[in-house]
Amino acid sequence: MGDWERSLMEGSLKATARAYVAKMTSIRGRRVHRLLMRELSRFAHVLPVTAQDGTPALFAVDDDGSVRVCRTDGRGAAAAVAEWARLEGATITISYDLLKDSLPIVSWTIWHPSFDRIAGALTISGADVPRADHGRITDILRSAVKP
Repeated sequence: MGDWERSLMEGSLKATARAYVAKMTSIRGRRVHRLLMRELSRFAHVLPVTAQDGTPALFAVDDDGSVRVCRTDGRGAAAAVAEWARLEGATITISYDLLKDSLPIVSWTIWHPSFDRIAGALTISGADVPRADHGRITDILRSAVKP
């Protein structure tokens, strides 16, 4: 089981942030971890995602529909956290595996016009999420784009 999968199962921000910074240098990793704990702590759900260019990012969504996205590799002088009150006009695409009778989810992709400035479309791999959590992830994402 990978760090990302373990953090989703644990469902805690601390574990998710720890997995996110695992490949960063120790000093930068601690700083990014502290930033994530400070900026994402009010959110009900924090999910590891992959940005359009293949780099990891974190997608936080709260029950009120507000969203934050952080994408940094710990290098450089600054790390940005983008925030939206609601993702009006967002599209969620759920891809299903047609090679299996059970039609399992392959991935979820979240796209919003303003994401292009931050990370492009954000994708969660179904392989990184325990199958028992697929419905929960789908519900979380759908709640983020409700009008």
